[in-house]
Amino acid sequence: MHKKFIHSKISSKNEWGNTVYAKSCNLFLTFIFIISVILSGCSGKSAQSTANSTKEKQVLRLNLGEEPPRLDPQTSTDGVSFQVLNAVLEGLVRLGPDEIPQKGSGLAKDWKISEDGLHYTFYLKDNIYWSDGNPITAYDFEYSWKRALDPKTASDYAYIMFPIKNAEKYNAGEVSADEVGVKALDDKTLQVDLEAPTPYFLSLTAFITYLPLEKSFVEKVGDKLATTPDTLVYSGPFILKEWNHEQNIVLVKNDKYWDKNNVKLDEIYMDMVKDMNTIAQNFDTGQYDVITVTGDYVEKYKDKLQIYPNGFTYFLAFNTKNPVFKNANIRKAFGLSLDRKQLTENILKDGSIPAYGFVPYGIPGKNGEFRKEVGDLFKEDVAQAKELLAKGMKELGITTLPKIVLLADDTDVAKRESQAIQEFWRKNLGVNVELQNVPFKIRLQMYSQGQFDVILTRWGADYNDPMTFMDLWVTETSGEPNRVFYSNPEYDRLIAEAKSTNNNEIRMENMKKAEEILMEDMPISPLFFSATAYVQQDYVKGIVRHAVGVDNDWKWTYIEK
Repeated sequence: MHKKFIHSKISSKNEWGNTVYAKSCNLFLTFIFIISVILSGCSGKSAQSTANSTKEKQVLRLNLGEEPPRLDPQTSTDGVSFQVLNAVLEGLVRLGPDEIPQKGSGLAKDWKISEDGLHYTFYLKDNIYWSDGNPITAYDFEYSWKRALDPKTASDYAYIMFPIKNAEKYNAGEVSADEVGVKALDDKTLQVDLEAPTPYFLSLTAFITYLPLEKSFVEKVGDKLATTPDTLVYSGPFILKEWNHEQNIVLVKNDKYWDKNNVKLDEIYMDMVKDMNTIAQNFDTGQYDVITVTGDYVEKYKDKLQIYPNGFTYFLAFNTKNPVFKNANIRKAFGLSLDRKQLTENILKDGSIPAYGFVPYGIPGKNGEFRKEVGDLFKEDVAQAKELLAKGMKELGITTLPKIVLLADDTDVAKRESQAIQEFWRKNLGVNVELQNVPFKIRLQMYSQGQFDVILTRWGADYNDPMTFMDLWVTETSGEPNRVFYSNPEYDRLIAEAKSTNNNEIRMENMKKAEEILMEDMPISPLFFSATAYVQQDYVKGIVRHAVGVDNDWKWTYIEK
């Protein structure tokens, strides 16, 4: 996701919903038929009241959980923003339930791939339009992709375009934009050249950073882009109608969308509620149509609960520039002293399972799943953790640890998780760690700026390959998001070699060795492979839930009453 530098339990990687209240009408009860007429004519409805008072409409009510930090597809990095952007924008491909790129699923009607896997030619559909009525062209794609790579844009996700020829060099300021392997041949034809064969490239074109923007519109609104509903233009199934910051978002059906006849929902209401008790109450009273649940609420809804693995690894990230966590033995001590089974079974209770490697289950490997083929790469051991801590402190020449702060989100579930981790370290290592629970947007900012000692975060699959996890930890460059400042030359070599070949056996063997190095050095400590436990009203149909890329897709969702 994902997507992702985020921690709040967003489901499907976030909980969805929107508070909707019917506005009451003060009527004089004289005759039943008069009452009916008056009720049908009540006016002055707020945005939130519309859902309940217009039952004939197809309305989905969700809880987004957090304020989307950024709705610019080329600079957005988090799963909350991704959810909204996937609903209002569309790329060359839109992934369906099978998560396999299909011709005609997005704005491209067809494509051709050269035999050597280095050259792609995409052909856009006819009669595709932006929400402002202007045609969507291949030039919009060329502009948007190069915008993501432009060093001035400072996109954290620029690296996801590095399979494109000269993309990394342009992002580093070494070549011009004209030398990047993306070129619109005419309004309907986009030519893409790659550095090396990339088996998952078609899936990448569905990813948020690859979604197009209208060049003329971006140039017109400038720095105000995507700050309000009228500073973004839309190519997807929905458009952003309202954005009440820190409160709610309202999406409505996009009448200019090429496949609008297959979009059943008229409106989607999204709240930004963090308190799980409030979320559950709103579901129970019918104000939310679907929510995700954790902890004790799993038991509450056990009779109608549904669970699916969501492709996320939750982990602790250690700032290796920190005087304490630059020491590998101390990092490993903190990682091996945790009780992951207790965390997943007694705190989360949502189907998440302990993680003893970084790549989650479900991601393909040589002949099956990568995780099953590689196996567990470490085990918890409190006695060994104590020895490692003592050894690391001796290496640093210290007898007591300085103040250490664990940074996490301020949602209910994040608070419970961070408190449990704090207690494990106190009980098993004798280390007292302070907690800092902050709003999601603030935590993202602190993580990206290196303002943390250790942070509770997560990463989800942007595409269906182990590389979406493994290339995060190469030595930091102008485009790579290595937030922990980790560097290992052998790790870098293995990943670079894996990216340079189309031989799947070599690729997987290299990533296996790289993951072994990562878990030995432990700049990050995996905690659990997460699952989403959710409940939804029986009348909600057709939500597509992904373990790869964006969590939920509502294009095919409908209400059946």
